[in-house]
This record gives sequence, structure tokens and C-alpha cells, in this order.
Amino acid sequence: MLRRLLIVVCPLFVGACAVPLPLQLASWAADGLSYLMTSKSLTDHGLSAALGQDCAVHRAVTEGAICREDEDSSGTVLASSKDVPETSDTPK
Repeated sequence: MLRRLLIVVCPLFVGACAVPLPLQLASWAADGLSYLMTSKSLTDHGLSAALGQDCAVHRAVTEGAICREDEDSSGTVLASSKDVPETSDTPK
């Protein structure tokens, strides 16, 4: 009786961890694009932002430590005024 109950209940716990296939494929695509552009996955970027360091999970195998001090302590720059060309409409 207990064995039958376990056979029925255990897949319910494991199923809660699964993500629908389209969402999983989108996650893999986003991670792949992020890795191609920055050599870091989305998880690595999240860790870096949360800890304020330069983190990459693959470093656990290659270097031993996942995070290291950020070489440039300026933080993450999403946009800069240097990226925008000046026009006559741009306020100074």
C-alpha cells in the first residue's frame, strides 16, 4: 500500500519543478544569446548584480571561485550620454 502511494505521490513533487517546454526553449535561447554577447549567462548576470561582483558559474570549474572583484568598479552601465549623438534639439 505504501509503495503504491509513493509511486503516485512522488511524480507530483517532481512535476512541480518542471517548466513548460516553450518557456524552457526561450530560456535556453536567452541564455545562449547572453553568453554569445557577454560570455556570461543570465544567472551569472543576476549573481553579479546581487553580489556587486563579477560572477560566472563556469569559473567554479575553471578557476575555483565563482565570483571575483569587479575590475572596473563603475557598475553596470545601461546607457551613456556618449552613445547619443548631439543634435540641435538635445538640451545641454
